[in-house]
Amino acid sequence: MSLLSETMRSTFTTRCAVCGTVISKRNALGHSGLAFCSVLHEAEYFVATAD
Repeated sequence: MSLLSETMRSTFTTRCAVCGTVISKRNALGHSGLAFCSVLHEAEYFVATAD
């Protein structure tokens, strides 16, 4: 991948904190600096870290 396309990808995309799926920053559900691809993954993360 070229440097330009890698820069564009990292500018507009992020990874889900649970499954690692690449998602657009516009569609990501964010909380505390983390990105999630679905409400289910957001809930899973907070239940798992609620110790």
